[in-house]
Amino acid sequence: MKYLTLKGKGLELNVSKLAMGTDKLMLTLTDAEFFYLLDTYTDAGGNFIDTARVYSGGKSEEAIGRWLQKTGKRSDVVLSSKGCHPPRENMSQSRLAKKDMEYDLNLSLETLKTDCIDIYWLHRDDLSLSVDEIVENINSFIKEGKIRMVGCSNWSSDRIEQANQYAALKGLNGFSSSQIQWSLAHTSEDIYQDFGIVIMDEKEYEYYVHRNLPVFAYASQAQGFFSKVAQGGLEALSEKTRMRFSSKDNLKRLEVLKDFAASHGISLAAASLVYITCNRLTAVPIIGSRTPQQLQESLEAADVIITAEEADKLYFVD
Repeated sequence: MKYLTLKGKGLELNVSKLAMGTDKLMLTLTDAEFFYLLDTYTDAGGNFIDTARVYSGGKSEEAIGRWLQKTGKRSDVVLSSKGCHPPRENMSQSRLAKKDMEYDLNLSLETLKTDCIDIYWLHRDDLSLSVDEIVENINSFIKEGKIRMVGCSNWSSDRIEQANQYAALKGLNGFSSSQIQWSLAHTSEDIYQDFGIVIMDEKEYEYYVHRNLPVFAYASQAQGFFSKVAQGGLEALSEKTRMRFSSKDNLKRLEVLKDFAASHGISLAAASLVYITCNRLTAVPIIGSRTPQQLQESLEAADVIITAEEADKLYFVD
């Protein structure tokens, strides 16, 4: 397993280059099945567990809390959770007031059975609010010892820059990293059709490279696009996945990826992750494996090291 160092204000965290995502797992898995996945991931050297208050209606945090209590591994993992997501029935409703942050954070701490979350992410932005107030509010929880670092999820690079400039000016903690939708299979914001989702595009990419701001990529395997198409064609995809990812360029990338996976003796799932783990942009893919087989295939990416130029060749197809 490879690792990178996240740097905050007077703080560093070493995190594995593969993060364990838990978004919808507890909608279908039992505790035993979920715990097995977490055990397998951590036994392989993974140490970054990502969740959110809204995942599986709160069941994700509940299950992670039970696993931490059972295993005693709290000190062995970097625990990451997100809060302040709008109600799903009204995605335009802002939940970035301090009272919203405090409510979600306290509930997450209680549910995860911990007194501190290592990285706490603001799950959505609200462009009508000043970043100054948001930064001040989230720093109050760092001062209270409830969180160690702050990140953002689905924030544009313009807003991240404003927030981090304000934090630097005031001697506060800015965003140490960002979560954004990114995978080898490119899509666009208009196709994704989800309010508040920020997609990796050329502008965002160049910002992260320029600022050397680490990215945690969600939907990092494009909902299994490459593996599913290789096995069963476009008909094997759900309508939503087909709409988002079945472009001509992505089908060309699949052919390149097949050769790359074969030459390295790894699965297509792992090969698609190598594009992110070995990118010139400092990045960690968040994997959402639902079965032990899927997890083992994804973990194969941990042992592959290529140059950033080689990674580019997986994306830039003729």
